[in-house]
Amino acid sequence: MKRQISLKWFVAFSFLTIAVVLVIGYSLLSAQFFIRGMDNIIASNMAQVVESYVVAIPAYQRQQLHRFSGFQIGSDWPQMPKNIRRAFNKPLQDDVLLKHHDSGWFGPPDEVLFLMRVSHAGQAYFVSHSVTRETASALGGRNAGQNMRLLVTLSLITLLTLAAVIVVLLRQVERPVKALGRWARALDANNLQESPPDFSYPELNQLAKLIRSSLSSVQESLEREHRFLRHSSHELRTPISVIRNNIELLRKIQEKTDHSWHPREKQIIERIDRASLTMKHLTETLLWLSREPDLHLPEKKLDMEQLVRNVIAEARYLLKDKKADIIVETAAFTVTAAEIPARIVLGNLIRNAFQYTWHGTIRITQKDGTVEIVNDTAEGNDTPHDLGFGLGLQLTEQLARRLNWAYTSDSMPGRHRAIICIG
Repeated sequence: MKRQISLKWFVAFSFLTIAVVLVIGYSLLSAQFFIRGMDNIIASNMAQVVESYVVAIPAYQRQQLHRFSGFQIGSDWPQMPKNIRRAFNKPLQDDVLLKHHDSGWFGPPDEVLFLMRVSHAGQAYFVSHSVTRETASALGGRNAGQNMRLLVTLSLITLLTLAAVIVVLLRQVERPVKALGRWARALDANNLQESPPDFSYPELNQLAKLIRSSLSSVQESLEREHRFLRHSSHELRTPISVIRNNIELLRKIQEKTDHSWHPREKQIIERIDRASLTMKHLTETLLWLSREPDLHLPEKKLDMEQLVRNVIAEARYLLKDKKADIIVETAAFTVTAAEIPARIVLGNLIRNAFQYTWHGTIRITQKDGTVEIVNDTAEGNDTPHDLGFGLGLQLTEQLARRLNWAYTSDSMPGRHRAIICIG
């Protein structure tokens, strides 16, 4: 998994990188300007030396190399010293300073050679000058060192100032952003209608209004769904009860009149009975899920063995005409829990196992307050991976989470297992 960098550190590193680049760039530019200034001074001195040389040296003596005021001046290129001719090519332009040195990246050079061609009164002169560690001016060296130290000091001060400004800027931006995050995390149904606080910046205030508006829309949708679920589930109880009661009434009429139903009529009645029973369990589950979260549920002592066997007996109609074997293993145990939710949860799990198993084995094991339901089918790889999964299991998971009951469910080809711990 790719590790993500926080927005705060990304902005900080970005600003710091820009600051470092600017400081280094301007430091190199300042150093370059300093060097060019020194070169301009030397070039000016060379031009002035040539003028003085022409005035001081007669014309017939200028045909040979002369050392004048610390510079070597000649009117012909072959007259120049060997080290000059070896370091430079013959200059063809006037007043262009050429420079050669053997310094590395971080070390000062041992010798610096300068060469320039200067024309005076129609005559071209070659002027060269060499500076070594021994011949360099102590005052110039001190000034150059002081200038470099001043440049480094100013660069560090500038960098530290920019870093401090970045830190202050990030803190000023981070404080309202963190306040916005805390406010958003603290939003719930009780304080959602309150106006958001001021977060110092218009963009953050607009974002807070957008968050509040979005959550308000979601809350209203949830409330509408909750009301619909509660009302529809409540209203469905009456028609379901009517259907169940009329089925029982039909059976009693049959018993009293000794009238036998046609096989098809009997199948129709059984289908209606099964469908109404499924609707009854589903409605009860939805009603329990729509109750207030903090509503205390009455608890009583439950015989887990008897409860499991009663639920199995009620759901056995789902195994009719199916080639499924059921293995039940129970043990006497009493637990204190809410009876109706326990019956609903067990009923959903067992009905799903019976309903989605056509061939195979269903094993129901109860030990203490834990019930394990495993349905293995004979279809193998032809059986879908969501075997035993239906709306009942989704509602069971929600109800178990609501009651803080441990619940696990896993599926694989041809096998589904659900474990619920009641109490």
